[in-house]
Amino acid sequence: MTLKLNLELDSLPYTIHRLPPTTPASAYLPLLDNQAWYSITKTAEEISLVISHAYPSSSTLLPNDEHKISPSWRCFKVAGPLDFSLVGIMANLSGALAEEKISVFVVSTYDTDYILVKEDKALEAKRVFESIGHSVAVL
Repeated sequence: MTLKLNLELDSLPYTIHRLPPTTPASAYLPLLDNQAWYSITKTAEEISLVISHAYPSSSTLLPNDEHKISPSWRCFKVAGPLDFSLVGIMANLSGALAEEKISVFVVSTYDTDYILVKEDKALEAKRVFESIGHSVAVL
């Protein structure tokens, strides 16, 4: 891939939640109040929430066997909008991270892609992206 991308590394921590698919929206929508960024994905097997903050201690939605929480993620945004005809963006970015044994959680929107990595791997991921010719701004 020869396309050089501009990425932005958000300084906020992100948290990923997994809920049962039967969880009513009223149970998790309060987590999203006043959030600048979040993603909700619902499938037959689960509801995944990605939230741009640490898990609020005041939440009534408590972690348990069915509500799993994975804290301490950092988010790279690919500057967009990206045209749907572009091919290989995620393969290029995630492939480079895979070579360095950095796992990812990916969220795509209509306009762009987001790559989340564990907080302790964020600076290493930044270095990897820069080493393959992309620029990374830390916000």
